[in-house]
Amino acid sequence: MIKLYVQKWNSFVIIVLTLLMMVSCSVFGPQPDKIIEVVVEVDEQNVSEKEMQLIQKKIVDRLSKVSRTPEVARINNSNQISIKVPTHHSIERIKQYITNPGKLDFYELYPTNQFTDFFVKANEIARLKKDEENPLFSLLVEPEYSGNAVLFSVAEQDTAKVRRYISSEAVVSSLPVDTRLLRFLWGKKERESEVFPLYALQLGKEGKPGLSGNHVEGASHTFDPMGNPVIAVKMDEKGAKVWEKLTGKAFQNQTNIAIILNDEVYSAPRVLSGPILEGRSEISGNFTVEEAQDLANIITSGAIPSMRLISFDVQKLQ
Repeated sequence: MIKLYVQKWNSFVIIVLTLLMMVSCSVFGPQPDKIIEVVVEVDEQNVSEKEMQLIQKKIVDRLSKVSRTPEVARINNSNQISIKVPTHHSIERIKQYITNPGKLDFYELYPTNQFTDFFVKANEIARLKKDEENPLFSLLVEPEYSGNAVLFSVAEQDTAKVRRYISSEAVVSSLPVDTRLLRFLWGKKERESEVFPLYALQLGKEGKPGLSGNHVEGASHTFDPMGNPVIAVKMDEKGAKVWEKLTGKAFQNQTNIAIILNDEVYSAPRVLSGPILEGRSEISGNFTVEEAQDLANIITSGAIPSMRLISFDVQKLQ
């Protein structure tokens, strides 16, 4: 009886170990083929010990999705962090996990029709300085239907010029009083047309977003009804209440909500059916499945400050 019990126990252990190996392979894939060693520096001054520990934890959380044994350590009480990652994933993918700030914010947008006179004024002022017929309007690309969210789009090489035309003191002073709490922000480059859309964000108190990503407690990649990869976001209890209020206001005003990652508008959906309950939202942005997975992991780990790459070395494994 004892011998039979031992045999059964051994068989059980083998089965469990096999299952664990299968799960490990499904999460991490093949064995590492390289070791990536990186030194980064937090691009901020006066970072406290507690803040540095939290940054290190978030980087470990991120890299644990793409490496079994990431090593992350602060260097001599400085703002620099040493990172060692055995992995089979691409170098660029690992770099994203380390350096992407993952800063997520939500803003209500102003309707585009409130800025018609403003852009006419900006074009007139630019014309006086440039001695051209339509220095601003000649650069604009009319957006496709965007639910009253996109002001216009421009080619990448013209973004700085347009920003200069619409930010001069004489032009800004012509803004309607009810749109003075405003921030113009570019959206993610549209892959099909290679242009950047411009949005008009409504600023909250002290210039803050309507809802900060600090209230996001988790994110995962999924698919929309058309089969496109998107990121599903779940907010904490406080965030859910703010989100319900923010989306309720947008529904009443028939405006859009901008979903912003690292100061770039990824999507700006119209709120069509009343306040959104339970703190749920989706981020779309012409993602590949891998991009959606990675951004979901980065958002879940929480935002980190901007990082400067000090050194980056790749050691191939035999």
